[in-house]
Amino acid sequence: MTFDQIELAVIVPLHNEAESINYFFNRIRTTLVGIEDLTNWQVFFINDGSTDNSLDKLKELRKHDKRVNIISLARSFGYQNALQAGLKNVTAKYYSIIDVDCEDPPELLEEFYHSIKHEDIEIAYGIRSNREEPSWIIFFRKMFYKINKLIADNEIVMWMAEFSMFTHNVKMVILSPRNTFLFLRNEMAYVGLKRKGFNYLRAKRKFGKTHYNFFRMTMFAIAGFLTSSTFPLRMIFYLGFFIGIILPLIWILFEIEFETIANVSVVILLYYSIICLSIISLYLARTYQNIINRPLYVIDTKQTFLNNNSE
Repeated sequence: MTFDQIELAVIVPLHNEAESINYFFNRIRTTLVGIEDLTNWQVFFINDGSTDNSLDKLKELRKHDKRVNIISLARSFGYQNALQAGLKNVTAKYYSIIDVDCEDPPELLEEFYHSIKHEDIEIAYGIRSNREEPSWIIFFRKMFYKINKLIADNEIVMWMAEFSMFTHNVKMVILSPRNTFLFLRNEMAYVGLKRKGFNYLRAKRKFGKTHYNFFRMTMFAIAGFLTSSTFPLRMIFYLGFFIGIILPLIWILFEIEFETIANVSVVILLYYSIICLSIISLYLARTYQNIINRPLYVIDTKQTFLNNNSE
């Protein structure tokens, strides 16, 4: 089968989202059916080891609509790995990523599609506007984007999450790095192909509870920094060079007693060592994960249901 036999593949990772599935599919089916020049679309639900009845809900959907495909993972491997499972095991002309909670509006896929098909665009993505959230969450999210843009080795797509649509060519490029963390906004920018953002206001989820707490946000931010930037490693050199120059200058210019400056140096070097070891250990841990090349996911073939024109 050639890749363009499915024109649009919609990748939907989910974990314990039984209450949202029917509502989501009704909205996305209405949207996709209403796109006049979209001839062949299919939805690929990536069941990331759900422990509720999400899989049963998906099977029921598939009974009534064969455009529903199910890829089940053997356990929960995490959102980013579920994304890779979907992208690596589905072949189409265009791909879209969207969450099942409908915080990102399925109706916007129509604008994504028309931009990619009729304009000189290879990536269409949603630009999130903040919904009503605690002010501290909004603050830390803004800080994450701004710091990431400041220290990233290459351009970062600002205010973007995973909600997007892109071509087969883009998919092959973003999957080419052997990285255990798919940081999409970095990979999209690295591709360099023409893209277009669409502003929208995030909605509150109608069903279930979010799995994305402050701890997960923090882990995501750290993983994003490790994937997109080597600045923390270079900062070790900058700090060391600064300390090595400034301490002797202070000693000479202010004629501080050697014993005093030595004591200050010991304290500064202690904290410097702690910072350096922490940064290096994080990068070593990520490098180790990448080098051992352990599978990012395992597909449960007995609970996976794909149509013939998907890989």
